[in-house]
Amino acid sequence: MKTIPFGNKKLQKLQWYNLKWFTLLLALSIFSSCSKEEDEGAPQKGPDPNAPHSVNINAGSNVPVNGTLTAQYSDYKVGSDISKIADDDPQTGYTTNHSEFHIVFAASAPVIIDHYSLTSGSGTRSADPASWSLHGSNDNKNWTLLDKQVAKYFNTRYKTLEFEFNNEKAYSYYKLSIEENGGSDYTLIGEWKLATGSFDPSKPYSTKIENTSNMLSSSGTIKSQYSDSPQKENVSKLLDGNPDSYFKTGYNKVYLIWEPANGTYGNYYELTAANEPTESAPSSWKFYGSINGVSWELLDEQAEQSFEPGETKQFFCKENTNYQSYTHYKSYKLEIEGNNGADFTQLAEWRILYECRNLGDCLYLAENFKYSDRTPMGVEYEGIPPTTQDILDRLADPEVEPDITDYGDNLYWNSDIEVNLYPFGTPLPTDVNQHQIGNCSVLATFASIAYQYPEFIRNIIHKNADGTYTVDMFDPQGKPVKVGLKASLVHPNDWAENPTWKYGVSGKNDATTWSSIIEKAMMKWESVFALYDSGANLGGMNASTTNPLFTGNGAGFSFAPGKLTSKQLTIVVKDALKKGMIVTGGFNTENLTEDGWTTTGHTWTAVIGNGSGALFALRNPWGNCADADDRKDGILNIYDDQKIPPTVGIDIYMPGAAQQYYQEKGLPIGRKTIYDIPSW
Repeated sequence: MKTIPFGNKKLQKLQWYNLKWFTLLLALSIFSSCSKEEDEGAPQKGPDPNAPHSVNINAGSNVPVNGTLTAQYSDYKVGSDISKIADDDPQTGYTTNHSEFHIVFAASAPVIIDHYSLTSGSGTRSADPASWSLHGSNDNKNWTLLDKQVAKYFNTRYKTLEFEFNNEKAYSYYKLSIEENGGSDYTLIGEWKLATGSFDPSKPYSTKIENTSNMLSSSGTIKSQYSDSPQKENVSKLLDGNPDSYFKTGYNKVYLIWEPANGTYGNYYELTAANEPTESAPSSWKFYGSINGVSWELLDEQAEQSFEPGETKQFFCKENTNYQSYTHYKSYKLEIEGNNGADFTQLAEWRILYECRNLGDCLYLAENFKYSDRTPMGVEYEGIPPTTQDILDRLADPEVEPDITDYGDNLYWNSDIEVNLYPFGTPLPTDVNQHQIGNCSVLATFASIAYQYPEFIRNIIHKNADGTYTVDMFDPQGKPVKVGLKASLVHPNDWAENPTWKYGVSGKNDATTWSSIIEKAMMKWESVFALYDSGANLGGMNASTTNPLFTGNGAGFSFAPGKLTSKQLTIVVKDALKKGMIVTGGFNTENLTEDGWTTTGHTWTAVIGNGSGALFALRNPWGNCADADDRKDGILNIYDDQKIPPTVGIDIYMPGAAQQYYQEKGLPIGRKTIYDIPSW
C-alpha cells in the first residue's frame, strides 16, 4: 500500500471511507455464503426449462440397442442431465423440477421389451418416483400401455425395483410417464433400464451391435451367458475394435454367442487377451457354428492355451465336408471352459473371419446342390418308380439293343467293328473323343472318372466269353444293375464308304474303346427305363445325370462363372481333384485364347495343368483344341490373365462307388499331376 502523508487530511478521510466500504462488503459476502446450506438435491433451471432435452446412448446394460433418450423438461441440475439415468451408475442421477413428467427412449431399431427397472438416487425418499406407467409406440404418437405401478416405495438409497410384463411386440419408442413422486417439489431417478428378460446376473445378457469390423456381418446381436459384467466391461466391448477395452465376467466358465444379422460363413477366428496379467485369459474352449441357433456343430477345440498381455491368436476351424448342401451359420458360440487361474475372465476382442484354404471353405459360394434324401442318385432321379424284374432282365440281355440316339436318321447298329478296350494299357481321358452325338457333358464325366479312377473303369466293364460285354451300373434307386451289350456301335449307313468316320465316342485313331462301350451302356439304360420321350437321346445330358449311373452317388454342386476369384478357383479345382472328386467345367465366353479356344455350351474335364504357371487345365472332349496341336489331347491350360478365369464355371460330383473301390483295394485316391499324354 502506498503511504499517505499524515498532514493530508482530505486524502486520509478518503482512505478511511474506502476501507470502511471494503470491510462492509466482505462481511456481507461472508454472511451470505454461510447463511444457509444449499439443497444439493434440488434442480437448477436451465435457460429454457420447459424445452425437451435429448442425448444419444449406446446399447449396453441400460438399453438393448442404440437410441436416444429425451426428457420432457430441461430443468435438470448441472451434472444431472438425462444421460445420468442410463450410465449404469446409480450414484449419478437425473433430476427435474417436476413431479409429473415423461422420458422417451427412441430405439435405433424396433425392439421387444418385457422387463424394466428403476433405481432410486442420492436424494430424499420424497424425491423418488411413486407412481408411473410404461408405454410402447411405433410412431411416437399412439401409445400402448405396457405396465403401470402405483404407490411404490424405495426403502433405501440406490434401491432397484424390477418389473416384468407380457409383451411380444417390438416397439421403436418406450415412454416412462412419472405421475407422482413422494411429495417433493423435484424428482430424482438414479437409473432406468429396459431389457428383454431378467436383469438377474446369472441369466444371459445380450445387446445389438449396429456396426463392427470384427465380424463378417457388421451388425447382429452378441450375448453373454451372464449379466454380471460392469457397463464399461460388458460383452459389446469384444466387438468394438479397441484392444484396450475389455469384456469381463466373474465366471471362469462362460459362453458367448454371436448372431449375425445376415447368415455368414467364418472358418477361422481370433482372440485378443486383455493388456493385463493374463491369468484371466481363456485357456480352454470350444467354438461352434449353428444353422438354426439350436443344434451346434463343433468347429474347433482348444486346450492349455496361454496369452501374453494384449496378444492376439488365430485359430482355424475344421474343414467343412458337408457336400450335400450348404446353409450359412446363423449363430456362433465360443464356450470358454476355463482360464489361467483367475476367479474372473477377461477378453479384449473376438473376431470371426474367412479365408479360402480348401474346397470346403468355398462351399458357401456354391449352388445347384444335387443331393437328395430320397435316393442316393441325387435330385435328377427322384420320384422314379422302383425297378421291376422286367427292366432288370432287359438290361442284362445283350440281345436287347438300345434305341438309336441323337439324330437317328440314317443310323444303324454296326457289328463289323474291332474293340480295343485299353489301347494305351490303362483307361485315360485320351480315350474319350467326341464325334456327332451332342453329349459333351457325358463324355467329360467319362474322362474325369478315367483320370481319377482308371482301375474302377476296368472293374465295371466285363468282357464275356461269347464276345458280349457287361457293364456295372446303378438304377434310379441307387441299386446295382447289370447292363449286357453286343459288340456293336451306332454308325451311319454310309459307314462302309467312310470307315474312319465315327458317330459315337471313340479313342484316338477312331479306335473303339472302353468309352465307346460305356456310352452304349448309357444308351441302353436310357432306352430300357424310358424316362424321356426322346428315348436314348444323350445330347444335353449333364454330369449330374451321368456320374451317378456309374458311381451310385448323385451328390454334387456348382460354382458359377465369376463367383470365385482366380485364387479361389484354383484352390477349389486342385483340392477337389486331390480329394478324388469328379470335376468338369466350362466357359461362358468364346474365343479368348490363341493356344486353343474357349467355347460356350460345352463341357470340359478339369485336370492339373501342365503349362508353366498354369492355375489348372481343362480338357476338351473333342480331344483337341482348335488352332492348337492335336497332340496336346485337347488340354487347355488356364492362366491367371484376369480374362479367362472369371468366365470359368466348375461342377463337382461325388465319386461314390469309384472311391469305395479304390479304398477297398488300397489304391491312392486323388490327383496332383496331369495324366501322361500318350503318343498315337
